Amino acid sequence: MFQQSSNSMSSIIGPDLEIKGDINIKGDLLIYGQVVGNINCDGLVTTMKGSIVNGSIVTKFADISGKIEGNLESKNKVSLSSTASLSGDLLASIIVIEEGAKFNGLCKMNSDSEEKKLQNSKVANLNEGTKV
Repeated sequence: MFQQSSNSMSSIIGPDLEIKGDINIKGDLLIYGQVVGNINCDGLVTTMKGSIVNGSIVTKFADISGKIEGNLESKNKVSLSSTASLSGDLLASIIVIEEGAKFNGLCKMNSDSEEKKLQNSKVANLNEGTKV
């Protein structure tokens, strides 16, 4: 679940802590408490059962077990556990939603390989192959 990698720092928001304001973090973030504001994380955001985030989250990875009221955008994988509640739009490359999770919003899956294919693909010329 919450593992500290050798190249990132980990921060914990305890169950008795409420933060009002935006959070920018380079490492991983574990949330037991409440955050009122947006979160921008270069690592893993983990919300535990009973935690609340009122704001948008942009991260590389997300493991959600708490309540989020805002959009969730992940460059890689998002996992919504059976106790998760997400009220907002979801954007990720890989999405895992366990039975019992609550999700109310739009869902879009993105893939870097698909985006690169679209950028490198040739646009068809309607005049190509016709004689004038």
